[in-house]
Amino acid sequence: MLTPSMERALKLAVVTGLRAALGPALISRSQIRPERQNLALAAIGEMIIDKIPFAPSRDTLLPLIARGLAGAWVANRCVEEDGAEADPWAAPLGAAVAMGVAVITPKIRKTLGWTTGIPQPILGLFEDYLALKLGAEAVGLSMNQVSEAARESIEDLKDRAEHWEMPEQVRELVQSAGAGSI
Repeated sequence: MLTPSMERALKLAVVTGLRAALGPALISRSQIRPERQNLALAAIGEMIIDKIPFAPSRDTLLPLIARGLAGAWVANRCVEEDGAEADPWAAPLGAAVAMGVAVITPKIRKTLGWTTGIPQPILGLFEDYLALKLGAEAVGLSMNQVSEAARESIEDLKDRAEHWEMPEQVRELVQSAGAGSI
């Protein structure tokens, strides 16, 4: 029988297998961690990139390693947050679940697309919804709270962009590249 914290950890590992940045973004949001804005932006970006045909498959080596590390981190954070007795299996199970989901999901998605005729980007949107719903439930957030967190992160990015000044070296490089193309 799974403890509640381990069940939560494994749900978030599944979410991380679907979208590598989403599990960490959700746990960071629920714990009000300082990196929550950046992780939310990474999760949004990943959801967009996933729909691009030439995006690398998540079942190749580097994306698998990233998902395994993120799955381990998420599982560990869940167990720590719940103040549960340290479970030595949390991180390895989180990594294994995230990597297993990352390997099997593209195959299921391709098969569904092939048998139903539903385009891959539409199936990807459905996959996003399932990941968001499962992850939000696991961390105790409503879908409205998840939407608000995304909005806050985008607004924060806009604010940072408005106040960002291009370093002089970059400005010179951009100007010289523009002049060379004339």
